Amino acid sequence: MGEAKVSSRKVSLIDDEKQMDLFEVTDVQNLKKEPRDKNIPAEGTKQTNASASAFGWQFQIIVGIILSLENIKNLNEVKIEGNTEDVELYLNDRKPVYVQVKSIQKKIYDVKDSTKITAAMNTLINTSNITNGGYSELIYIANFRNPLNLDDALMQASWIPEMNKTFIRTYESLPEKAKQFVQERIEMAQRQLEEKYTSSIENFDLRRLRIGTILFGSDSQDAQQYSVLEGTIKYFFELVKLEKVITKVDRVKNMLITHYLSNAGTQDTTEKKRRITKESLIWRIIFEIIDDVPESFFENAPAGTRGELETYENDFIKQQVERIEIINGIQKGLMRYAGGKLITSKICEKFVKEEWDKYLDIFPIDHEDKIIQEYGIKLIMTRIINGKRLIEKIEEGVNMK
Repeated sequence: MGEAKVSSRKVSLIDDEKQMDLFEVTDVQNLKKEPRDKNIPAEGTKQTNASASAFGWQFQIIVGIILSLENIKNLNEVKIEGNTEDVELYLNDRKPVYVQVKSIQKKIYDVKDSTKITAAMNTLINTSNITNGGYSELIYIANFRNPLNLDDALMQASWIPEMNKTFIRTYESLPEKAKQFVQERIEMAQRQLEEKYTSSIENFDLRRLRIGTILFGSDSQDAQQYSVLEGTIKYFFELVKLEKVITKVDRVKNMLITHYLSNAGTQDTTEKKRRITKESLIWRIIFEIIDDVPESFFENAPAGTRGELETYENDFIKQQVERIEIINGIQKGLMRYAGGKLITSKICEKFVKEEWDKYLDIFPIDHEDKIIQEYGIKLIMTRIINGKRLIEKIEEGVNMK
């Protein structure tokens, strides 16, 4: 597969010994034009239906979470509604990945829709020019089964997305009919762009183009709506060798949905910019899957404080979303306290009881009731200590050691 190149008269796709002209383009006109500003929607994509807009925003977040977990080892952060694209994936081993996300609220298994991929190509071409080719991948992801308008036979042979994982293919791996369809959409997108903006595909490298499906229906009552997210969480557990906590998939899924999809229907664009860092994602997952403190903890706490202590803990986790060093600080403090001795349950209990106030600086949530603050800190310390082995496996598995 060759490169997409710009000549003085036309843009061509070189495929081994075969040359296919995609479209005519005037370089002089392109040189006078700039890429479209990200805040200006692509032709025909301005959303007028509030419900559709909210659903589209939810799907963007789901895609961001899934891609974060799939790339967790090399993840720095994922931005939702980033500077150039719906989802922007920043990694420590390669250039950014830019993702255009399109969704429909129809039956995701039956519908065909060529307008979505046209709008996606419009934006991805534009992004390739904004970034001057500084990306590792450009990806179009749809929430419906057939984003390439394939017939049934070709679907069965080459495009079978599953309910429990993402389905993404390179442009080069597509069957010829699908390639032709994509090329036609690129041509249409370029014609849309060239009316006002640069339509050059000099930076639009088909070798780095990916197209995929993440099945996600709009029926909130459908028990399978989050199946791909669930499958991705299971993959994450397997990646970090935590098969024994696979029963906590629902717990992690519900936490991610509650936290990251909150305010998904807002019309305030400032709320529609989300940043998912590796640290914040792992912090939240850790606190969902490490074991709760034993009942004996609450038996020794002041009577009637359990609800307030759990609220303190939840508030702390929400506010300290990127402070993974808190976990490491407590674990190191315990090792110093043990002084090389075998760390037993009794030593852990004494450490929390005697040393909790030395960690006030890393538990900055003050509380008007100092008893709640004291036992709230002790509660969090106890959970971290009890989850030591599990936490170590996660940190090692996601390259945070």
